[in-house]
Amino acid sequence: MGLPTRNLDDRTFQDIVDEAKKRIAASCPAWTDHNVSDPGITLVELLAWMTEMILYRLNQVPEKHYIKLMELLGLKLREPEPARTELTFYLSAPQAQTITIPEGTEVATVRTETRAAVTFSTDAELEIRPPELCALATREATGEAGGEQLRAHNLQHLGVSGFELEAFGARPRVGNALYFGFANDLSHHVIGIEVTCPTATGLGIDPSNPPWQWEGWHGGEGERRWLPATVEADGTGGMNQAGIIFLRLPRLALREISGQRAYWVRCRLVEPAVAGTFYDQSPRVQNVVVRSWGGSVWATHASVVRGEVLGRSDGSPGQRFNLEHYPLLRRRRGETVEVRAPGQDTWEPWTEVPDLADSGPFDKHFTCDSATGEIRFGPALRQPDGSARSYGAIPPRGAQIRFSSYRYGGGVAGNVQAGTLTALKTSIPYVDRVTNHTDATGGIDPETVEMAEMRAPQLLRTRGRAVTASDYEALALLADSRVQRARCIQPTGDRDPSLAGRVYLLLVPRVNQPEGPITREQLALSDDLRQSVQRYVDEYRLLSVRLDIREPQYHWIAVELSAVAAPDADPERVRTDAEARLYRFLNPIVGGHAGSGWPFGRDLYPSDIYACLQAVRGIEYIETLHLYQVSPSGSRAEISGRLEVPAHGLVASAGHRVDVRLREGG
Repeated sequence: MGLPTRNLDDRTFQDIVDEAKKRIAASCPAWTDHNVSDPGITLVELLAWMTEMILYRLNQVPEKHYIKLMELLGLKLREPEPARTELTFYLSAPQAQTITIPEGTEVATVRTETRAAVTFSTDAELEIRPPELCALATREATGEAGGEQLRAHNLQHLGVSGFELEAFGARPRVGNALYFGFANDLSHHVIGIEVTCPTATGLGIDPSNPPWQWEGWHGGEGERRWLPATVEADGTGGMNQAGIIFLRLPRLALREISGQRAYWVRCRLVEPAVAGTFYDQSPRVQNVVVRSWGGSVWATHASVVRGEVLGRSDGSPGQRFNLEHYPLLRRRRGETVEVRAPGQDTWEPWTEVPDLADSGPFDKHFTCDSATGEIRFGPALRQPDGSARSYGAIPPRGAQIRFSSYRYGGGVAGNVQAGTLTALKTSIPYVDRVTNHTDATGGIDPETVEMAEMRAPQLLRTRGRAVTASDYEALALLADSRVQRARCIQPTGDRDPSLAGRVYLLLVPRVNQPEGPITREQLALSDDLRQSVQRYVDEYRLLSVRLDIREPQYHWIAVELSAVAAPDADPERVRTDAEARLYRFLNPIVGGHAGSGWPFGRDLYPSDIYACLQAVRGIEYIETLHLYQVSPSGSRAEISGRLEVPAHGLVASAGHRVDVRLREGG
């Protein structure tokens, strides 16, 4: 609750009218008709209404003072946050040479009569390389517990008459796999694996849904060491006929398998979706040819402007220039003001600073207002002794000034759906089409004055340093608007001296529509967000602090329950409401009893589920309730009693199953 404020003048319209009527007798004794029908009273009420408007504006002065104080503190409105997504470029045909998609390539949505096109630009250069297959191996589970056998195969035998390779071993089992090793990095590539095999050798499966999972070696931690690859099309029917398997690969890393160091992609057998549709015998492969059909690269909702000329310097201090497009996005490395002095051929980059208070007369600094696009150079202020002090260098008279490059855009308009970014604005040889397979998320509009007023107390709390855990949490929320929640944990070095001075900062990224089911990918902490918060907090932390930014330990929970609905209730509506309630309650962003996200380190009890479902109308009673903890691999372990959540842990919904029936005789 804010501090109570008193109006400078609390008189209302009626108070002013009554006071004016009391003065009539002293000023004009002959005026005795004070009814509202009298024309004089009408004029009194009109003047009272105008006076009340003046008092209302007068009472806004404290808010203006608050805003001016925010300016003195150096608080500026934050720039918009752009949405990001992964764009996939497809080639018209596989090429023998590397195809390069330049950085900054623009792709947009289709423009309509009622909606303008939304433009995205690629964040990095994309090279689509021809694959260099250098190894082929199979893994077959043995009869021993956890035993397996890796076997390498000679690539020169592929395509030779009479050669056939059992893709998943002599006896297919869950976990058997076929490995493809590549000499070059095919991260985020779209590849086509052309398989030649006898017809209908892999019997027993559903050809439209084979029991396999394609994966790429990522080299991360835990279960994320193998990341899933997306099967865009399978023309082989589970390797039961000759055809092409189109894969969209994740990020790959080097690894040595069966004596061969390469970038590995594998096809692993998993439990079938429908019981009884597993391989009776292994499919046999005669030849394999791999080609590149495209690649994926991250893109940002932004348009790029390069080399915009701002004007010429007149040599005076405090010069201001304005960019043509705004609001600006957060500047990246190399995006800055450049100055070319008269008689010189090279452009000299200057440094952007938050403010010019600490700049000396020879520091080539400038400030940039992201909201208005205003560029400001240092002023010169007169000192008490009569001299003038310059806060920042001044571009020489006649020097040309330009902005090397900047990005503008961002906002919620960039949160477009999957499959809408299809218009390639610049033609690229051999590129046939482009699309986004996932929704673009993360777009946030520029900060308003009201939002900045709420942020000002947090800025005063930290006072330019991070010491306590709350300081780190407040700075993480200020560092990047993509951070939804932050938690700081400072372990003591009593038992382990290596933990002395280490601070763990746990971040939960912002998710669009967090009330529904949330996937592991949505809660994954991206490297870009991690680095953004790291750079910001590093300016405030103590030198002896070792900051470790990571994501919380998520405990994925699945609920299975059977409930009985009241006689006058619709069972389907009750089931839908109960599932929606569970997804919202077991949620790291909007979950918990307070609705502000599941508390860090808060254990989960079965009674929490009962309390959550009390708000669902139509449930008469719950017959059975089972809680399961779901691992990243998909295995489930039933929870008996409570689930212990560590201080760095959060609870999230994996997938719930609710069965609702009417009471007998209802």
